[in-house]
Amino acid sequence: MSADSGTSVDGPKTPQGVFYSKLPHLVNSTGQYLFCKYWEPQEQTPRALLMIVHGVAEHCQRYEEIATELNQEGVLVFAHDHVGHGQSQGYPADIENFDKYVQDVLQHADKMRGAHPGIPLFIFGQSMGGTISTLASLERPTLFAGVILSAPGIMVAPESDSRWQRFAAKGLAFFAPRFGVAKINTHLLSRDPVKVKAIEEDPLAWHGRICARWGVQFMGAMERIQREATTFRTPLLALHGDKDKVALLDGTKFLYERATVADKQLKIYPGLYHEPLFELDPDAERVRRDIVTWVTERI
Repeated sequence: MSADSGTSVDGPKTPQGVFYSKLPHLVNSTGQYLFCKYWEPQEQTPRALLMIVHGVAEHCQRYEEIATELNQEGVLVFAHDHVGHGQSQGYPADIENFDKYVQDVLQHADKMRGAHPGIPLFIFGQSMGGTISTLASLERPTLFAGVILSAPGIMVAPESDSRWQRFAAKGLAFFAPRFGVAKINTHLLSRDPVKVKAIEEDPLAWHGRICARWGVQFMGAMERIQREATTFRTPLLALHGDKDKVALLDGTKFLYERATVADKQLKIYPGLYHEPLFELDPDAERVRRDIVTWVTERI
């Protein structure tokens, strides 16, 4: 992934040099082109929609397996690469305002709901995607028939959250917003070495450092969720591995306990790392089955 996307007489290109005119895409409210992915049921009219919201430094096409299983139940699955990710425009792993992610998700969700009226719309978010999905639901609580959060970013680890660390992070984000501060430790994502190797070699994933400004924006997003958790009122399925060292399980529990909705479930998977859907089988199969079952029971 490169920082900029080219433009020619044939229109704008992805960071990989492909014309958006040849790819499914949408243009967000600030004029940036976002790559989109659609998985449609082959033998039936869709009876529900589900939006996948991916995490930081990855991209939406990684979710083929869960999308295919949902297709078999008549669920049309859709997603896009966030700005600065995958085949979308934007500087890698940087965001001026975290709400930009949220508004892009709401724009895409509204577009699909308009194209498929009368059927329920669900949203699934992994890690940062869970943070985005939570904020989208808080902003539009009646838009989604259900929210599925997988290892969402809700709470900062205490050892990374001292007053001095916050002050230093905000200062760095102000004076050098694109300074690289951290890289994703891929070995903390999954116990499956094959899937870890796949993300390490994925040309659409970001393998550089996360920008300082992104970190501060992400912390601010988590703080907002903590402040507004008691207003969360959309049916909720929260998933988390108990060996996750990337996103705090306590954050998921925090939201689950405070969400003011009767229809809520929390599933904690023993031994699983940060990406339950990309774990060793049969654990990953069980996570997929839990998601598909939860969605189909609410259609």
